[in-house]
Amino acid sequence: MSIINNAHGGSQYAVLAAFYQVLKGSPRNTLPREKLMALCAPTTLQTGDSQNARGKAPQELRAWLELGILTEATVGETDEISLNTNYFSSEDIPLRQAVRRCLQAAENNRDLSLRDERAVDLTLLAALLLALDVYQNAEISSGSLEVLVSKFMTDFRINSNEVAVVPGYLSWLGYAQQITRSSYAIDPTDAIREELPFLMHPGEQLSIDEALQRLNRVLPVLDGGSYRQQVEERISLHGWQPLSANRFSTSLSRALLRLQLSGIINMKAESDASGAMQLIGRNGSVLRTVTHLTFTGTGVR
Repeated sequence: MSIINNAHGGSQYAVLAAFYQVLKGSPRNTLPREKLMALCAPTTLQTGDSQNARGKAPQELRAWLELGILTEATVGETDEISLNTNYFSSEDIPLRQAVRRCLQAAENNRDLSLRDERAVDLTLLAALLLALDVYQNAEISSGSLEVLVSKFMTDFRINSNEVAVVPGYLSWLGYAQQITRSSYAIDPTDAIREELPFLMHPGEQLSIDEALQRLNRVLPVLDGGSYRQQVEERISLHGWQPLSANRFSTSLSRALLRLQLSGIINMKAESDASGAMQLIGRNGSVLRTVTHLTFTGTGVR
């Protein structure tokens, strides 16, 4: 099952959003399967000859149960569907943050060398795009994605049902920003913004290395993350050039600068501190040097 193929379960995250909203408004975030389906996919909306369209909601439910964002338990003679508390550990966790954590969980990415395996395909493509120079790849669309995959992942065959899904999916997960109806900019700002309050206390200052290590635990497709490192090894065989160890990728540099400008973080460089990292801009230019990062707990989106 490839969740990036729009003929397979897991690709229609709008359907998952419907499940989430209905479950969120129910006592204990739980509903009988039949009632959930009746509310999210009523028979009055399933008329017509398309068996594929009528099967979308059940297909999506099966996929998200398998991936683990939803759980199912038999209570008496009723099958109850619930939000998985492993990912919805508090009421203030938004859906896409819970889904992002679920899709990047170890159990959904056991072997990144496999295709059509749980969330592996999406993880590979997220890590690939975040590793690229965002200035040389200013717009990501279905067409450009296919070109990039054929260049850097020659053994990864991507078809039209998949390239049509991936850019929007990555945008929804917070790894890209939509700039036109069909094109996106590589930008993990939203994903990082959502995780920071769970990783740092307001006013807490960390060395930039410790801040990145904390981010890598929840966003392993970022610089230095476990998934990112595996993908970088793979794409380096096909012409991708790594940056020096003291430089952030342009995608992470972009996100950190946007968060600084929004007042959400404050970065500084102490002259006597070790472990300084450089934020990189167009044509490899150094935008600034950073040794410490503080989460302000304020700022604007």
